[in-house]
Amino acid sequence: MGDLVAGLAPIVGAEHVLTDPVEIDRYSADALTPYRAYYADAAFDRLADAIVRPADTAQVSQVVAFAQERSVPVIPYGGGTGVMGGVLPVHGGIILDLGRLNRLLRVDTVSQTAEVEAGMILEDLYAGLEPHGLMPGHDPYSVPIASVAGTISTNGVGYRAAAFGPMGDQVVALEVVLPDGRVIETRPVPKQSSGPDLNHLFIGSEGVFGVITRATLRVFRQPEAAEYATMEFTDFDAGFMAVSEMAALGIRPTLLDLTEDSEGILLHLLFEGYREGVDAALRRTMSVCDAAGGAGRGPGADPVLLEASA
Repeated sequence: MGDLVAGLAPIVGAEHVLTDPVEIDRYSADALTPYRAYYADAAFDRLADAIVRPADTAQVSQVVAFAQERSVPVIPYGGGTGVMGGVLPVHGGIILDLGRLNRLLRVDTVSQTAEVEAGMILEDLYAGLEPHGLMPGHDPYSVPIASVAGTISTNGVGYRAAAFGPMGDQVVALEVVLPDGRVIETRPVPKQSSGPDLNHLFIGSEGVFGVITRATLRVFRQPEAAEYATMEFTDFDAGFMAVSEMAALGIRPTLLDLTEDSEGILLHLLFEGYREGVDAALRRTMSVCDAAGGAGRGPGADPVLLEASA
């Protein structure tokens, strides 16, 4: 432990190498809990040896190279909001907290892209884009605490995924530190037409193939109009048939959530865009749902679904 700290302190500064047991315990877990269907295992009780908080890509590169030379595991840490146990240090090692890499570096309103550091929190990204009339397309419930690179590394899905897809679909380019400390940058082009698409080697990989330190993301114009609607169905099959018909017609709501719970079978919808398009899509959707036996609970019945991205 002493040698590990002694080697890391000159890279990031002694104050950014944490070994306090309380901090170690806090970082050595995410939101994975027994009710999420895992069996208790002694490996899940293992703690990291140190928490390291680099300030930039160069420091990340040096830390990763240092760990590689000593065969010490490195676990990238974003917001700690994952529910799959990705940050659990089952073999000990270094947890690499990317929270200090938190800047919005560039916004291109013409190409509608934003260059962002890995540790930027989604809520801060929303705030940074708002003055430009833009917004991210990814809005999970964890918006106030999830990080950009964390959502890329898990290829997370947010409430607006029906329109914008998972986070990986919004990635234009990446800067990544490879396991040996080398830094690579993929090109910020709209389509990969020569050679493999390297972005998808890292999207959803949870840091296995490299540590994402920067991303260029597609961002989107803030909508002119937005309408919520909630439909209730007598059974799940009827709701599913309505959703299938909407897809066949090319109706693409921003949010589509068909749920079955104690309240019944509910289809939550959000339409966003220009006013005439929103109105037309909402009218046709109501017609489709009526034909499938759905009963409207009224527009705007369940805006709580998007309160995290407000």
